This record gives sequence, C-alpha cells and structure tokens, in this order.
Amino acid sequence: MPSSRRGSAVFVWADRALFVGDRSETAVHSHNAIELCIGLDELGIRMSSPDDGAALEGAPGVIVRSDARHRLSIPGPKVAVLYVDPRAPVAAGLHAWIGERAIAALPDDLVLAHRGAFRDLFRIDRGLEHAGEACAALVRGLAPEPPRPRVDRRVRAALELVDGRLDRPPTLAEAAAHAGLSASRLGHLFKAEVGLPLRRYVLWMRLRDALTRALGGASMTEAAVGAGFADAAHFTRTCRRMFGLPPSAFAPVDELFIAS
Repeated sequence: MPSSRRGSAVFVWADRALFVGDRSETAVHSHNAIELCIGLDELGIRMSSPDDGAALEGAPGVIVRSDARHRLSIPGPKVAVLYVDPRAPVAAGLHAWIGERAIAALPDDLVLAHRGAFRDLFRIDRGLEHAGEACAALVRGLAPEPPRPRVDRRVRAALELVDGRLDRPPTLAEAAAHAGLSASRLGHLFKAEVGLPLRRYVLWMRLRDALTRALGGASMTEAAVGAGFADAAHFTRTCRRMFGLPPSAFAPVDELFIAS
C-alpha cells in the first residue's frame, strides 16, 4: 500500500524556496537569502555566527540575515528551511525585524503557532498551495508583506537579460549597453535595487538553477553545466561556500514543486 507521507520536499517560487526534510549540520557559510529555520520537533535548533559571536541553543526557530555567516545544527530528524530572496518585497521588513544581528531566535509563540503547518507538508496530499500558505503566515508574523515595489525599467531590462542567459551571462558592460546606461551607473543602480552586485546576482541565480535541476533528477554534471558552471566540481565548491553543504545533501528529494 502506498505511503501517505513523503520524506522530503522542496517548494520553489520566484522569490523564495522552502525545504522540508532531513538536515543535520552545516559548515560556516553565507548566502544572499534571508533564512528562516523551523525545528519540527521539541529539540529545536543550534545556530551560531562568527560575525557577531551569537550562539543559540535549542531555539524552536531562527532567522539569519542576508549574507551573514552562520553554522546550523539540527538535533532532531526533520526541519523546515525557508530562503527568502533579498529582492522579495517582504525582505526589507524581515531585515528591519532582525536589525543589526547576524542571527536571532524567532518568537517561540510564532513558531509553535505555525509548526504544525510545516509538519503537514510531509503529507503527500499537501502541495505548493499549502506550502505557500505556511510560509506566508510565518513571515507575516514578523513583517507584513508590502505591495511589490516598482523596479527601475533599466534594472529590469538587465535582470531579464541575465535571467535568460545564466549559462552564458552578459558582462556588466553588455548588461549596461542593453539597459542604455554606462557600466558604472548600472553597477550602482543594480546594487541599490537588487541588493547585491550583478556578478554575485549571477552566481546566486546559477546556484539556484543548478540546485533546482539536481533536485529534479539531473546528474550533478548535467545540473552544473546546464546552469552555467564550468563543471560539477565548480558547482559543488560554490554550494559548499554558500550553504555549508554539498549539492548531494539537497538532492534528490521525494518531491519538487515549482510555481509557474
């Protein structure tokens, strides 16, 4: 008889991604996303950051500031990890909540109120809609999502060019010419609106693309080359640096859901 439960799943939207499944320990790492971790049992989460010396032990949930170096340990068997893109409308509110801290414990009552919704995502009858509702409810407890801001049309043009060419990304000069700006002006404007330099944006998007391919069943080499990495080793090095884990720690998962 088929099981009514899955062991792990990944849900991907345009500006956020959610992993539910097994997670043990990571090395110290940093990435562009704002990270929210929810321990799905009573053992909680251990988290530390060399950036400000903070250390949390047994916290039900933790939030990590974008680009903050951190080390994660999950004593229990299951975890939910939400990655919010720094371009997401709610990102400014999340950063305002965490302030200058590299990491912070989420309010216990917030985690306990929403933990059940993330546990439910291991049921095979729970899909993208349920995952989206669980993520939105958790985030609203910290920062109400504002209306989506308008992106400067020239930055939007550069983003569209880069997103369509991750396997052979344009240089800053090429993106600037496409957007009708000088390279220096686009560089300043892009960082101000997107939150990171164009080169780092390309690397972040490549990593997301490669991980999505690997989660979907592609080999590490296929995922790496398809996303524009030189080879699987380059993909693995980048993944370790930005997530503290090799790509094999994320893939394969039982199910992958991608919003259209």
